[in-house]
Amino acid sequence: MQNRSSFIDIHTHQDTVESGSSTFHLRNVIIARDKMNTHPCSAGIHPWYIQEDGKAQLNMLREMLGTYTNILAIGECGLDKVTATPWQTQEAIFSAQLTLAGEFNKPIIIHCVRAYQEVIRLIKHVQNTKPVIMHGFNKSVGLARQLLDQHFYLSLGDSILRGHQDQLIADIPLDRLFFETDSSTTPISEIYMYFCRVRNLRLNELQAQIWSNFEEVFN
Repeated sequence: MQNRSSFIDIHTHQDTVESGSSTFHLRNVIIARDKMNTHPCSAGIHPWYIQEDGKAQLNMLREMLGTYTNILAIGECGLDKVTATPWQTQEAIFSAQLTLAGEFNKPIIIHCVRAYQEVIRLIKHVQNTKPVIMHGFNKSVGLARQLLDQHFYLSLGDSILRGHQDQLIADIPLDRLFFETDSSTTPISEIYMYFCRVRNLRLNELQAQIWSNFEEVFN
């Protein structure tokens, strides 16, 4: 693992590593869709790709969590109101993954589309105590504050480069922050550096803080 002056990409679907950079990538493995590998990863059942009732995928995820030590988090998992997957199935599979997070002592990486209140409700319902990272957050400062009040971490992606989230950048507590590339080919370093310019931070200060957040969330 890199040192505290390198970058952390907390959520990526890219298999390639940026040339000339020092970056820790947490790759995402979608159960029953992506192949497992030996890289540090998150693994979960994405609401877009739940097969039938999802029970076979849950069994697969449970087996993988007991087998692979390189799975550092469960996810991305969550709720999505614009996908064709039946809502009740989404809720059941998301709740089951939250339960697995507690059983296997893993943080959770959340996919959420138009279902933030429902995500909060289910997390409370299962009495989850593990860290929750909301991936790809690009919504309002008001919603960000609501999620932060629930002790979520927010992961920001290349959408911040458009300049529409500068108020969020100015407002977010640094100890509740991560960065990601998701499916983008934008280097994670560019996302860090844009945040630094808006927040008036030195890059090495931000890098050290994100590593501190990583150590807190992932033990």
